[in-house]
Amino acid sequence: MRVDVPPSDRPVAAPPTPVPTTWIEFARVAAMAAVVLVHAFSPLVSTIHADLGGPAWWAAHVVDSALRWCVPVFVMISGGLLLRPREEDAGEFYRRRWARIGVPLVVWTIAYLVWQQWRDGIGASTAAAQAASGSPSIHLYFLYVIAGLYLLTPFLRTVVAHTPRTGLWWFAGLTLALGAADQALRLVDGVGGVTAATRFLPFLGYYLLGWLMLNSGPGPRSVRYGFAAFVLGTTATAAGAWAAAMAAGEWGEGAEYVYGFLSPTVVLASAGAFVLLRAAGSRLVRGEPGAGPVGRTVATLSGLSLGVYLVHVMVLNTLRDIGGTPDGVLAVAAAGGYAIATAAVSLLLVAVMRRVPLLRATV
Repeated sequence: MRVDVPPSDRPVAAPPTPVPTTWIEFARVAAMAAVVLVHAFSPLVSTIHADLGGPAWWAAHVVDSALRWCVPVFVMISGGLLLRPREEDAGEFYRRRWARIGVPLVVWTIAYLVWQQWRDGIGASTAAAQAASGSPSIHLYFLYVIAGLYLLTPFLRTVVAHTPRTGLWWFAGLTLALGAADQALRLVDGVGGVTAATRFLPFLGYYLLGWLMLNSGPGPRSVRYGFAAFVLGTTATAAGAWAAAMAAGEWGEGAEYVYGFLSPTVVLASAGAFVLLRAAGSRLVRGEPGAGPVGRTVATLSGLSLGVYLVHVMVLNTLRDIGGTPDGVLAVAAAGGYAIATAAVSLLLVAVMRRVPLLRATV
């Protein structure tokens, strides 16, 4: 006797149009801009250039809280595009992805460690520890996260191809919950710590969530839910981090946890941001990539986004070293100016590097 499987519980099939859409390129550009803004405003939030609870701090805190989705959205985009079951063996996948992520990982790990030794005077033991932890710079952990997820992708494709959608939602939710718990347990003295080999594991839930959300039909209801999730998650992040900082009397581990990419409030805001970026990008960039001036511009900026992510911290800190950063309210204007200048210089630098044969593979 044949037993019909309910549509919602059938294994997830490959999407009918597997090529990247223009809204994803738009989402990459938006996430890249958000990353630059977060790093530009972070010294104010951590009270280096602003007093906790003051006007400048609140301005930076609101901006930062509203942009915590930046890295999760990058991970979700990767999962949405790469977990599609396809005719590609593991060896072929690894060869192609090593060229895309492996070379930049090695080159920029070395580059940032050498730069920090020159700029900050870090020693060899500190550099080795940073590399072993998978965080040779404040932003390069992302390469280690993506590299680890790539290692599992051929096997996760099999899971996606043969697991009912309901099961995948449970899998994504469980892994996100475990990631949040892992981050929370690190608040206990003497507990926690990650290495270059394990840094990707807490982000597995985002990777799966990207696939599920990319293959969920858009609609007015999903946009409303996405907006509600984004507003609620962002508000809870801002309020929670402020409460934790005020309770401790300083910006400390509790506030950092609320800000963390795996805190429940940021997970909620990131899922909402993904939906909103999809809706906004679909409206802004209609048709196929390159169909018009907006599409061509977005496609060009999207192609430069990884390179900008890699170089922007070096550019931003160099600009700060040259220009300095005032304290108080003026620091807000300075942070915005540095963000704009960093984005412009980074884009120009990466565009030039992509024209040089030996440098093209690094960005």
